[in-house]
Amino acid sequence: MSTQALVVIDVINGFIVDGPLADPSIAQIIPPIQTEIEAALKRKDPVLTFRDAHDEQAAEFDAYPPHCLKGTVESQLVDELLPYADKVIDIEKNTTNGFFAEGFQRFLKEHPEITTYTCVGCCTDICVLQFAETMKTYAQTHKLPITVQVIEKAVDTFGLPNHPKTSFHEHALSMMRAAGIQII
Repeated sequence: MSTQALVVIDVINGFIVDGPLADPSIAQIIPPIQTEIEAALKRKDPVLTFRDAHDEQAAEFDAYPPHCLKGTVESQLVDELLPYADKVIDIEKNTTNGFFAEGFQRFLKEHPEITTYTCVGCCTDICVLQFAETMKTYAQTHKLPITVQVIEKAVDTFGLPNHPKTSFHEHALSMMRAAGIQII
């Protein structure tokens, strides 16, 4: 029985290929993510793919432009990850933090043996940061021996005029380190 899970966060078209928050430069994290997925599957570790799949009234649209609507191309995994689609646990989320997604809550209850959650994907300063910090807080609150890791070369964020990519990415990594999340 595996004690590790790989969490692939929002490696979807809406953040990399096309959409108001898409930044093609994020594509550089796809090859290391593919490597991590292949290694996890070889070890028979569960691989979870979180995908923004918003309804039109998503509360986060107060802060971000409408993006990744459920059922659209934006909410689908990037083409490079499609070969893994039938080997992963797909979890749709309607908020920035996948921890609260119904599918993840079910996984968490059904897999108490998982003691290491390794995170990859985007966006470092939003979805990755929120999931990793919430997972760490959950473990601390319940005194569970859970390690949360983020693979630095396999996370990135978008760049827009009001969202400076490099500084937001670096600041998020620093915040996670300070919270006791392992940046590897």
